[in-house]
Amino acid sequence: MENMDIWVVDDDRDYCELICEVLQDDFKVSSYFGATDFRAALKQRTPDVVLMDINLPDADGITLCKELNQINDDVAVVFVSGMNTLEERLKAYEVNAVDFIAKPFEMKELLAKVTSVAHYQLKKRSLIQAESMSRNMAFQSMTESSQYGGVLQFFRQCFLCNDYQSLATAFFDLMAQLNLNTCLEIRGEGIEYFTPQNGTISPIESNILELLDKHGRLFDFGCRTICNDKHVSFLIKNMPINDEILYGRLRDIIAVVVEGLEARVLDIKRQQTLNKVFVDIKELIDNINTATLEHDERFSAAVVGMTTEIRSSFHVLDMTIEQEDFFASMIERNLKQVNSASESFNRLQSSLAKVMDVLSSSTT
Repeated sequence: MENMDIWVVDDDRDYCELICEVLQDDFKVSSYFGATDFRAALKQRTPDVVLMDINLPDADGITLCKELNQINDDVAVVFVSGMNTLEERLKAYEVNAVDFIAKPFEMKELLAKVTSVAHYQLKKRSLIQAESMSRNMAFQSMTESSQYGGVLQFFRQCFLCNDYQSLATAFFDLMAQLNLNTCLEIRGEGIEYFTPQNGTISPIESNILELLDKHGRLFDFGCRTICNDKHVSFLIKNMPINDEILYGRLRDIIAVVVEGLEARVLDIKRQQTLNKVFVDIKELIDNINTATLEHDERFSAAVVGMTTEIRSSFHVLDMTIEQEDFFASMIERNLKQVNSASESFNRLQSSLAKVMDVLSSSTT
């Protein structure tokens, strides 16, 4: 306890010297011989424990204790007085004194009481520090919980985004929760830039994003940080570089966020490609259907026309009945084959329609 600063305030110089001699082996001790000296010293530093006489020539100890409480109520005051009355002890208690030593006293008693008060001060400060640390840790835990909750909400929202603009909106909502000012670049078919509230990105910011998109996952410059992935980059303009704990936590968060952005951008690109393929296949199937129907109609018309002409020419050809029956049966067989081919075309159209239904459900 050598660092504990003990002040002795008493107008009796011999008494002060004696007290200092008893305490100096265990504490840092200073003596003041009146209220004026005491007040002047308080402007320079604050003691840990004060041994104060109640009756001083220029002010009473009770008044000085009140003044000390207004400056710093952490100082432990022990009154030392020859006026050992209940009234004096109650006055001392009212001004938050921690102990009262009546004169005359044994030096062993004084040393024991001062040591006890010093231990009390150390324990009190330790508890205050522990409480402060606990409060800070609790606040930090709540802050982290809120931030990680925002990240989870962002990932849930990502699954509902089917275009880059809605994805950017979800991203900026998360950045606002983290108190980060950002702009976003997405590299799809071309390069698209996004800012909060659909603002316009400055030329220099777009240039920085373009120049630094190959400088690693996280790149710091000044109070700014750029975060990159293959198809996504975003610039943080107010990274808390001076707050080591917050800075470290935010770096972890944005490293995860950029991965989520990258994954969703790839999903959106695949969805857009699939939609384009669907449109192309639909157009191809429509063309096949149209061509099939046209071919079927022309073929059927040709067969019917040929059949009609053959039947109408039987009397001109001067054929026997057996010959006419032979040609008639041959025509019937071929007409059945034509009908069978037509049914095959119909089954093909039905299969193509089912393919369209599957593709349509996979793109929605």
